[in-house]
Amino acid sequence: MIRHVAMFTWAESADGDAIRQMAVELDTMPANVAGILNYEHGDDLQLGPGTADYVLVADFDTVEDYQAYAKHPYHLDFIEHRVKPIVANISRVQYHVS
Repeated sequence: MIRHVAMFTWAESADGDAIRQMAVELDTMPANVAGILNYEHGDDLQLGPGTADYVLVADFDTVEDYQAYAKHPYHLDFIEHRVKPIVANISRVQYHVS
């Protein structure tokens, strides 16, 4: 299994309503992009310094399933219109889960 983790740091100019709308629309991703086994996301709990603001964790059976998700038009449109306008930084990692 492949796990994809994306950690978002919001731009200082990010609007709270835009962040909430982004989170609501993230819930539509599994219904619109095949191959997603598990899809979780949420706000950082701010338990310590140096953390991101938001995290997304998604699981896929294969590397090919992840790659299909990464280049899927629905996903790319979401990034362009919902994420890019509100994000200052995104850190991503993909790794094998046994």
